[in-house]
Amino acid sequence: MVRSVYYYAVMFITLVMMIGGAVAVAMNMTDLVAPTPYYMSFHDYKMVNQEREGEIEKTDAQLMEEYELEQEREKAMERQRAINSLLKNAAWIVIPLPFFVIARRRASRRNE
Repeated sequence: MVRSVYYYAVMFITLVMMIGGAVAVAMNMTDLVAPTPYYMSFHDYKMVNQEREGEIEKTDAQLMEEYELEQEREKAMERQRAINSLLKNAAWIVIPLPFFVIARRRASRRNE
């Protein structure tokens, strides 16, 4: 009796962990498909760069090139964060899975 309760408790806990991991993986997949946009406008970027003292004045073309480069860097960083989180959250599915399978087999053997 106690063993059966133990096996079902293990299955419940691991199932909850796997469901949480699956939800987190789905959220990370959406971050990969539709990443968070870069919010700083060119006008804001230009104002921030003009406030820095001691630098050589840059033309709008140079600032636009730097702004686009900064946008690309930010997109790459967001993508890397999403991949990193995806792998971490996949562990919440992979690690409890063997415990769930073993507990399920043992619980079904005890019921026979």
